[in-house]
Amino acid sequence: MPASSDRHREGGAPLRLSLQRNVQAPGIARGAVAELCEEHGLEPSLRQTVVLLVSEVVSNAVRHSSGPDDAPVVLSAAVTEEAVRVTVTDAGEGFTPTERDPERVEGGYGLYLVDKAASRWGVDATPPTSVWFELDRVRQQPG
Repeated sequence: MPASSDRHREGGAPLRLSLQRNVQAPGIARGAVAELCEEHGLEPSLRQTVVLLVSEVVSNAVRHSSGPDDAPVVLSAAVTEEAVRVTVTDAGEGFTPTERDPERVEGGYGLYLVDKAASRWGVDATPPTSVWFELDRVRQQPG
């Protein structure tokens, strides 16, 4: 089945994508979010971080969702003066995030990266499952 997305967006409005749950979904999401970030003039390093985290969270939804295979993965993203907020929702039953096992060599880095790079993040484990994160546009200096 070919990759597809259903974009709901008009110039400057938040992004909403409905993605087929397949291997093309992370790439489609990365491209759409990169375009959104560029339209809002985000710094390259912030844009790269947002795109990386989108790739990880959408990949997790595609790979690990307990929902039906034909249920879409929905990505919502918005840029404000203060932050970029992304939410990825799938039809799964939810989960509770756990610490990454340092003995594990393969996999398990998606939410670890989100935890390390995002300003804030969380999981709404009530079905449908949503993972969200925010990145501040202006990093606060320690102080």
